[in-house]
Amino acid sequence: MTFFPSLRAVPRSLSFASILVLALACAACGETPAPPAPGAAPPLASIPRITDKVDAAGADGIEVAARYPSMRSELSPLAAAMQAYTRRQQAELAARIKGARPEAERTERPGKLDLDFTVATQTVDFVSAFAQGQADIGDGTPTPLRATFNQHLPSGKIVAFGDLFVDPAAALKIFSDEARRRLYAEYEARIYNQNLPQAEQTLRIKAMHALVEKGTEPDADNFAAFLVDGVDGKAIGITLIFPPGQVATDADGAQQVEVPVKLFADAIKPEYRDAFDKDSGASSAQPSDSSGSGSH
Repeated sequence: MTFFPSLRAVPRSLSFASILVLALACAACGETPAPPAPGAAPPLASIPRITDKVDAAGADGIEVAARYPSMRSELSPLAAAMQAYTRRQQAELAARIKGARPEAERTERPGKLDLDFTVATQTVDFVSAFAQGQADIGDGTPTPLRATFNQHLPSGKIVAFGDLFVDPAAALKIFSDEARRRLYAEYEARIYNQNLPQAEQTLRIKAMHALVEKGTEPDADNFAAFLVDGVDGKAIGITLIFPPGQVATDADGAQQVEVPVKLFADAIKPEYRDAFDKDSGASSAQPSDSSGSGSH
């Protein structure tokens, strides 16, 4: 899966902060882009970003900092979805604060909502964005936030996972099976390579299987965060993003699994089928060795 063209290989424990820092560093490197060829189509979105920072401390006792990428008008549905997410998280944080602290304390220690939105992948027909940040009611123990947004360019629709498939339940089963296969193989290889005593090895594998099985049950909520994978051309797959604790321990961080289009091509709705390259080899989706690098 590719967050940015220059970052083809992403470690299996996602370091999204590092991805953002690298992307911003590349944007600020000072290189002047070549002028577009006559008649060339404009870029899908502007990765070197103009920061739109919103700071507010209102009656709800929340300081908000939200940063969005600069995008052309065709992506206004994507921009609207990002801004709606910020408002929704602000409202939820305000409700938490109201229930946790008296009004006098809210002024002294306001809650804080901090969000970064980044264009993550771009194909001919889809643009996918990623949000990460945190919500803090003021007690110093912020709640991490992550979300994805996917816009289908021809229709202008923001699509959820189930919107892409003729039979969402059948598609969830396909993705559940593949995620389990990939994660089981990776974690087992990692445990075997630690040369642990047999009893401890067995216990760890059992615990890992239970966590993965629960976190990849074919339920829409488990697969809500995804990106349409590809660079400029047709999409080559879908990358699932699992938050810390869903399919791995919190210490292992967020995880991602790349699912190649060849596994679900027949399940895609007709209106989205041409957006995916069903003949894509997507070789990166197959485990390359026993080191656990298959689920990057």
